[in-house]
Amino acid sequence: MQIFLVVLSLALLIFLCFKGVPIFFSAMISGIFLLLTAGMNPVEQLTTTYVNGLSGYFGKFFFIFVLGSLFGKLTDISGAADAIAKTIIDKLGDKFIIPSIVIAGAVLTYGGVSVFVCMFTLYPLMVSLFKRGDISRTLIPAVYFAGAGTFTGMMPGSPQIQNLMPGQVLGTPATAALVPGLLSAAFEAVLVFIFIIWYANNSKKKGKHFEMTAKDKAMLELKKNKELPSFLIALIPMIILLVALNIFKLSAEVSLFVGFMAGLIFYYKQIPWKEIWKHLGDGTKDGTGSLFNTSAVVGFGSLVQATPAFTTLIGAVTSIGGSPLIASAVAVTTLAGVCGSGSGGLGIALPIIKEYFVPMGVNIEALHRVSALASLGLDSLPHNGLVVSVLNVTENDHKSSYFPVFIATCVIPLITLVFMIILFYAFGMA
Repeated sequence: MQIFLVVLSLALLIFLCFKGVPIFFSAMISGIFLLLTAGMNPVEQLTTTYVNGLSGYFGKFFFIFVLGSLFGKLTDISGAADAIAKTIIDKLGDKFIIPSIVIAGAVLTYGGVSVFVCMFTLYPLMVSLFKRGDISRTLIPAVYFAGAGTFTGMMPGSPQIQNLMPGQVLGTPATAALVPGLLSAAFEAVLVFIFIIWYANNSKKKGKHFEMTAKDKAMLELKKNKELPSFLIALIPMIILLVALNIFKLSAEVSLFVGFMAGLIFYYKQIPWKEIWKHLGDGTKDGTGSLFNTSAVVGFGSLVQATPAFTTLIGAVTSIGGSPLIASAVAVTTLAGVCGSGSGGLGIALPIIKEYFVPMGVNIEALHRVSALASLGLDSLPHNGLVVSVLNVTENDHKSSYFPVFIATCVIPLITLVFMIILFYAFGMA
């Protein structure tokens, strides 16, 4: 019965998120329900267990979130992200509109640009290209996520939070399980490309066309004649960030700081210095806001761990035997879906995985890579904050645009997760 009540509290969390209740309040309400039904003191547990869980996560990942956000802000205000995306798209031409956008999104996010920032870079280019190719604008969210929100987050060496978090907890490098990780990323990329191109062609056959909105016109006008750095200059800070992280093996925080400083130097001419503190302030707010939302969910996870039912559940799972990789994959995927956040799912699951599954003798590099991919499975269900934001920004809705997003960001990553685990068995790492 107690386990059922824990599941019920998780269901309540999902329901409140679906209804648009801010994540902090959703976590608090669900946490109070959990504690009352478990016969625990809500005041005592909220002011100790919940706060410690929230603050511990916030402190541990503060610089990663903030510096990542600041680096993304620099690429945005300098036009560096625009320069990279525009060059890739121009080189591939009108015949390869969708592949060029997917590749541009992948390059930017693997280069350290936040998936949130990347949206505002690619959207104007997508509007312009979709108009030229007469592709329905309802496909903009799916094409965006196909490049920026799929395989680059779990790739070895990626500076995205989904790849950095397992390293922080497990003590593994960003390039953990390099060969199986790269093969899995290539597998996922191929599936994403095949699906998104097929879906776009099928959409055209159904007679769907592009329709320009007033907001589109105003946005294109705003981006017009903006001075951009050269493609090479735009890439240099991203390369420096990746080298610092993966070649010199600097910590995630130091690598992001090095990338940020390189951005200040190489984007010097394009940075609006008169407004620099405003932009950096906005970047800090974005980073801490995203971090706080994730921390609020992690605090809820701490309450779950404090209940007697959790000890019973963990005992049942660990006594079954089998592969800790599969158990970890299921745990991270499920929790990411509950939280509507890959980082939130990792924040709850990784400490549990480290305490209960690592002692079972699992290969920690394989565990790192599986956790990174699993966090990108069900994280983008309809209540995910980024999904909602992208649909709003692009003037679409769930009914018209969510299905291809679901296939590209949920179904294909889960298929890839199965492929990856099979690979680890084949490599003798399971």
